[in-house]
Amino acid sequence: MTIEVGSPEWLRTPTASKIPSILGISRFKSQFALWHEMAGLVEPEPPSESTQELFDYGHAAELAAREYWLRRNPRWRASQKEVQYQATHLPGIPLAVATIDRRGSLGGRRRIIEVKTAQSAEDWGDDGSGIVPSDYAAQVLWQMLVSGIYAADLVLWPQYGMPRIYPIEWDVAVADAIAGRVAEWVASLEAGTPPPLDNTVSTYSCLRRLHPDIERDAEVELNPGLASEYLRTVADRKLLDAEERGLKNRILAEMGNAQYAMCHGHKIADRRNARGDTVSLYANTKSEFLEGVPA
Repeated sequence: MTIEVGSPEWLRTPTASKIPSILGISRFKSQFALWHEMAGLVEPEPPSESTQELFDYGHAAELAAREYWLRRNPRWRASQKEVQYQATHLPGIPLAVATIDRRGSLGGRRRIIEVKTAQSAEDWGDDGSGIVPSDYAAQVLWQMLVSGIYAADLVLWPQYGMPRIYPIEWDVAVADAIAGRVAEWVASLEAGTPPPLDNTVSTYSCLRRLHPDIERDAEVELNPGLASEYLRTVADRKLLDAEERGLKNRILAEMGNAQYAMCHGHKIADRRNARGDTVSLYANTKSEFLEGVPA
């Protein structure tokens, strides 16, 4: 029986899409937020209009990616739709689920075809070196573990540029480590022990939804250290925001119509089209420029 995505059973079951959050390496959802959703304490946050557009784009990209993969793999076939696998043999995990975007087949051989979209290929190795974001790699390893298909291709479908195919190698040691972490996660749900707080937007959003009611005139006494740290940080942030805005203004003025701001061969920032006839400035926070600058 296929578990429907979004159903109560699906929500409380370890699935491939939840693995990055369980491991604490997701760029989109924190451990704290996922735990409370799987525990049934908060409803999953509904996608915004822009996020839903990305989901729709991703599903459309799967159709094109399937055709592209078939052209790169002659004689192979590929399923028309997603294929879901379930496993009950993993220690400490009553039910494990993995839904793969497409399943390739050639005779008795099988191959997972997973499709991901991206606005930028920077996290994937611009030189085509085969760098795959760790959260996506972990997700595919889980799919291998649950399905028993130990060969996989991750198809990157960028919004700009040509698609790329990244083979994902089976690693039994890493897969076993992932399964161990998931078993610990399942045990924490059964024990009612949530993961610790963190500083992510995802956790902040979860906490806002966790206690939506306001008990009028009720008070909570804060630790003096927490109270002072909070007020100082808010005040400092306002000063830093103003300072950052001034620096962005200076860089935008220097750039004119240029796309990239460079310094000694290092990309510092780039201009990207925004809504309407405007542009936005994005800092290259991964730049190695600061490593060579004296403190």
